[in-house]
Amino acid sequence: MKSYVASGIVLIFGFAIFPSAVLAADPWADMVVSYSPGTDPAPGFTNADAALGEPTRDSIAFGGFVISPFGGAADPSEVVSLGDGGELVVKFDEPVVDDPLNPFGIDLLVFGNSFLGLSSFNNDDTDLATGPTFGEGGVISVSANGTDYFVVDGIDADGRFPTNGYTDISIPFPTDGNVPTDFTKPVDPSFDVTGLNTAGVIAGYDGSGGGAGIDLASVGLSEISYVKVVNPQGSGSTPEIDGFADVRAVPEPNTLALLCVSVLTSLKRQTRRG
Repeated sequence: MKSYVASGIVLIFGFAIFPSAVLAADPWADMVVSYSPGTDPAPGFTNADAALGEPTRDSIAFGGFVISPFGGAADPSEVVSLGDGGELVVKFDEPVVDDPLNPFGIDLLVFGNSFLGLSSFNNDDTDLATGPTFGEGGVISVSANGTDYFVVDGIDADGRFPTNGYTDISIPFPTDGNVPTDFTKPVDPSFDVTGLNTAGVIAGYDGSGGGAGIDLASVGLSEISYVKVVNPQGSGSTPEIDGFADVRAVPEPNTLALLCVSVLTSLKRQTRRG
């Protein structure tokens, strides 16, 4: 009986804290369908597989540093570059769903290596975010079948909100962090970083790892498996892409309570049979 109770506690705790982790496979893009670097991508940054898996939390570039909203991934193993006219298409093994329980209605996150501007570079709490994000664009489109793509208007692939690796940082360019952010949790789209120091920006991210947030309802799709990023000819920029994430749904309290009751009832039945 003790083993059943312990298993139940672990299962319920898992649902309460990381519901999608218990129910689903990994939330990252799983396969590069196609990649064309275009003209003049960033030299050396043409490994398309860099856009698969979890976004970068700790960069190995320049001897190593922690990713913050003021400094993004910078090693060829971490991001892939799209030169003029370049294109990247990735696929999720498990569809990304337009889930009403996703925070802020956001279903998909795209991570580049954009960063926030600073009022000064003292690397302390006097450095304030100036507002504009330094990114390099990239047009996002999504598809359920890999054939019919729908463009997501107004959201750059390499844009807001810049990636953040840890919640316990307080300076723009930290050397370490201990409490990881959640790369499946979006930032509140209404959050304005202007005039905030690092601690203020991190507080506004509220545990999120950042990323450009996309609501699939905006393109009329209930689910997608493919994401395409295109750098239009003549854009004058070279977007870098770090990763893609399926947003984690947050169950309503009543739903979670019912789930807990169901699990405990099932465990009691198993105990009686034993």
